[in-house]
Amino acid sequence: MISVADFLARVEQIAAEEPGYQLGHSGDDHLCDCIGLIIGAIRRAGGQWRGTHGSNYTARNELAGKIQAITGSSDLTPGEVVFKAWDAGQGGNKLQDRYMPGGADYNGDLRDYYHVGVVVSTYPLRIRHMTTPRPKMDTSIGKWAYHGKLKKIDYSGGKAEMETVTIQGGNPDAPIRLRKSASTSSAILAEIPQGSAAELVEAGGVWNLVNYNGLTGYVKSEFVHRQDGDEETITVNRAELEKIYDALGDMLGMRG
Repeated sequence: MISVADFLARVEQIAAEEPGYQLGHSGDDHLCDCIGLIIGAIRRAGGQWRGTHGSNYTARNELAGKIQAITGSSDLTPGEVVFKAWDAGQGGNKLQDRYMPGGADYNGDLRDYYHVGVVVSTYPLRIRHMTTPRPKMDTSIGKWAYHGKLKKIDYSGGKAEMETVTIQGGNPDAPIRLRKSASTSSAILAEIPQGSAAELVEAGGVWNLVNYNGLTGYVKSEFVHRQDGDEETITVNRAELEKIYDALGDMLGMRG
């Protein structure tokens, strides 16, 4: 089975590549749809997907247990999949015949699970999903109505969240660049203020894949600082520290 951490890293890796939305694709050709984000992540993590390319198929055949209604973010676990759905009889319900009574995959559930995403974290809540025109990160439940754990993912580690890291280094007055790919010539997705917190998606050699304010991209490893054990990381701006020293010097008459 695939670990939750590995699965989430591959989900964010695909999202960082910013594929365009196209039905039936899973990120390998810079195109992807909602279930393709999940299928592509499983394949990149070394798993296989032999079933149908569809969110309705996933809700009925790829969950470890029955699909559950979402009552709040506390119901969710990182690495779970979440669904938006139309109930039977609702105007938007376009459930395929194969899932209807008499169909090959009919199981009594007549909901149309028309969209699927992945829970990246629960505190704060972040749900990654592939929509048009590009990948998106939701920070509220909104229309996400159902959830479940995937058979192919190992959730035995519990509700582990991504590791929080501090982005810091180089010129203390200059922001750190978050890039689309692991290259200094790659497009800049954001400029991260010194001392900002981010989530470590995947550690690497020269570059780390991180999530900052819903954007997933690459930051040079030298600027990504991890906490050791329970030790608290304190970030100090050198310019501000010098001002404090100068003020203390004036007060104590120590400046020449």
